[in-house]
Amino acid sequence: MGKKQIRKNILSQMKDFDKKSKHKADIWLMKQLIENEKFKNAHRIGIFLSMPHEINTYNIINFALDNGKQIFVPNTDYRSRNMNFKQLLDLSSIATDDKGINYVNEDTSISNDMDLLIVPGVAFQTNGFRIGYGGGYYDKFLNQHDINSISLIYDFQISDFDVEKHDQPVDNLIICNTKFGRN
Repeated sequence: MGKKQIRKNILSQMKDFDKKSKHKADIWLMKQLIENEKFKNAHRIGIFLSMPHEINTYNIINFALDNGKQIFVPNTDYRSRNMNFKQLLDLSSIATDDKGINYVNEDTSISNDMDLLIVPGVAFQTNGFRIGYGGGYYDKFLNQHDINSISLIYDFQISDFDVEKHDQPVDNLIICNTKFGRN
């Protein structure tokens, strides 16, 4: 099965994930992240602004801000196909772009100098290689920046696929077991 079909299948599973189970899984994933040494030691964290079918990152962002960490979120130029990170001071400075993606709408600093990057994705191999949404933004960023990276995922996002030469793995996966209620 090709990447496009895997992406389509897993996105469907993510969107169909029972809300109550998803909420429980998101809390478990957040707890695992904030107890992780890489997160504890990070002062400058890059993190995506989640869509409803993804792990809820807004609680993580609030926790990090409340604990004195600096938060940076994707700042994407779709024309040049470039992504850098813009500082988020609080969640009230978020707007939605033409593609339905949230972004910081205030004039804050841009920096790619972070201690940790929380990377989104759709499908993952256990070795960290991932299928994202098809734009290649995170692969390009990870290729250009030496930064600790973690993805927070549901177990049904684990898949097998052919890795391509441009694909970049994340360093660590935190995987929630969504079966049998053992979150």
